[in-house]
Amino acid sequence: MSASIVLRVKLGPFVTIEVTGDNCEEITEALDGYEALNKRIDNMCSDLVAHIYPEGLEEQEGAEEQEERKQ
Repeated sequence: MSASIVLRVKLGPFVTIEVTGDNCEEITEALDGYEALNKRIDNMCSDLVAHIYPEGLEEQEGAEEQEERKQ
């Protein structure tokens, strides 16, 4: 008896990966090289964050915390 396997992984708010196969071996082969994809997605997201928060994410979070304390 054959069964279809669907694996969905949410990598971030805008990125989802879906892998479909008929057995674990097919899924494993499809995920081969996933580390390279993960690094590429991480680089893309890091670049996006650098453009949104050019002064740095940690500084932005610190400023928000200071504003909350004042209120």
